[in-house]
Amino acid sequence: MPFVSDELFSEICMANDIVDYASSFMTLKRSGRGYMACCPFHNEKTPSFHIDREKQLFHCFGCGASGNFVQLVMRLEGLDYQDAMRQLAERAGITIPENGMRQSNALTQKKEIMLEMNKLAARFFYDCLMDANIGLNARGYFASRKLNKKTIIKFGLGYAPDSKDSLINFLRKKGYNDKQILEAGLAVERKGDPVDKYRNRVMFPIINVRGKVIGFGGRVLGSNELPSGFKLAKYLNSPQTLVFDKGSNLFALNLAKNSKEKNIILCEGYMDVITVHQAGISNCVATLGTAITEQQAKLLLRYGEEVLICYDMDEAGTKAALKAIDIIAGAGGKSRVIRITGAKDPDEYISKYGISGFKKAIERAMPSTEFKISLVKKQYDLTDTDGKIRFVEETAKILAGIANPVEVEAYIKKTASDTGISEQSILGKCNEYRSRTRSRRSAPAATMEEYKRREAAKVNREKKPEERVTSAVLEAEKRILSLMAQNKRLCLIAFKIMEPEEFSNEVYKTLAKRIHEYAVRGEEPDHGAITNEFSGDNAAADVAAAVFFNREEYSDNDRTLYELIYTVKKNKLETMKKAETDPIKINELMKQERQLQEERNRWMSNI
Repeated sequence: MPFVSDELFSEICMANDIVDYASSFMTLKRSGRGYMACCPFHNEKTPSFHIDREKQLFHCFGCGASGNFVQLVMRLEGLDYQDAMRQLAERAGITIPENGMRQSNALTQKKEIMLEMNKLAARFFYDCLMDANIGLNARGYFASRKLNKKTIIKFGLGYAPDSKDSLINFLRKKGYNDKQILEAGLAVERKGDPVDKYRNRVMFPIINVRGKVIGFGGRVLGSNELPSGFKLAKYLNSPQTLVFDKGSNLFALNLAKNSKEKNIILCEGYMDVITVHQAGISNCVATLGTAITEQQAKLLLRYGEEVLICYDMDEAGTKAALKAIDIIAGAGGKSRVIRITGAKDPDEYISKYGISGFKKAIERAMPSTEFKISLVKKQYDLTDTDGKIRFVEETAKILAGIANPVEVEAYIKKTASDTGISEQSILGKCNEYRSRTRSRRSAPAATMEEYKRREAAKVNREKKPEERVTSAVLEAEKRILSLMAQNKRLCLIAFKIMEPEEFSNEVYKTLAKRIHEYAVRGEEPDHGAITNEFSGDNAAADVAAAVFFNREEYSDNDRTLYELIYTVKKNKLETMKKAETDPIKINELMKQERQLQEERNRWMSNI
């Protein structure tokens, strides 16, 4: 049994990066949206070991080894579950309660109360926006920004009335006390009394990748200058709470993660993101009122192969873009810069040039190195000898930080062409700066062979792995669970016609129950937390994680689900019939087969 809650488990794993960790033990290569390598658990020449960065899972299509992040640490380092969890927690600077599960559950309950309050607050703000009188000016503001009702609903936008206690009174009636409301960041204390934090502001709910409302951003409606001359903050975000950390989350990532695009667009403001989404481009997110952090960069790279930075091109936006480039590179990612010209931000650009113009800007996105060099180039007169020298020196500093020798050579050639200074001289300057800044890389604590020996010794203490899924029934059950995990609606349909106990083994029964729990709550299943149920049993973890790595696609998911369930039920009835010798019981089973066929016909007629 895990000694931490699902909530704390997810927090620890999200604060780490399975790709960063695994790269210390194996050579990883990107493959689509994931990574692959030669499996560390069996000998192979062709890579079949896959890592899903988004789900934080691993699976080897060769030997079948599978599991979540913690289970990978356990296997590679020969640790038990608790030590592996503590190692990852320490790596992320997170403290695991001494009393383990009990305190973890108490903290989880407190977080759940906070999340429920946020959900209610989001609904309250939305209802205020839609109120004929209360939300009139707020609706006018959104109309002026050309947002349609569909977009307002999609993002759950709202309005906080100009009242000191409207939200507080609403939450009190729902059973929450003032201390809870203050701790959730929905109110602030003034002269000993709580008052609404957000007043006369249009509201932007901040929703995490699990679909939970974790905080809010509020933009003041109208002028932010009071008659007294005091200026209100134009944008006001939730404070740090148990469920909200502005440096670890991104606005609209809950929507962008479902995009089929390989890249992810990073903007500065909420309205930029919303306008881009409304225009039909769904792979767009924004930071939460602050500069991008390393944690946010790693989060971006879980959902996109490359980050396209789309900031305002004024001085502040340019500086922010340069910082973002370095942070993304430090997180092991690549970036390009979308240059917005003729408008101050993406929102205005789309209004002026339309979605086709914005798509062209995306296509012309400038590689980050070229962007940096272009800014340096503007500062110097390349017709002047001193200007050329300074330009080469600044460019060499930039190139000294690039590991790809092909990229470095290409820009050296370009710089030599622009200045007339030889490639050899520019390369020499690059090497000079590189030698000054080169830092020693820390070596892995042990060689891969040592890890293999640890794992081999550990195998002797584990029970013999169960037989791999080979039968038609087990394969069908695996596909049913995979469809349930991918689609909440299909999960609820499946549960109406197939009980968890009908699955053939305990792993699948547990998976069905856990996936359904998430669907009932309207959440996406946390694959890592669910797989965590099987920590300590590698064979069970292999079977469980393989479900989430099922990559089959179907032309009609509903029809496929019904056919798979029918296959399972029919096969089991046939097996029972073959084993039965009592004629009466055989007839009863035959009757059940006919009823199943009738049910199948009804299922299909509903599609």
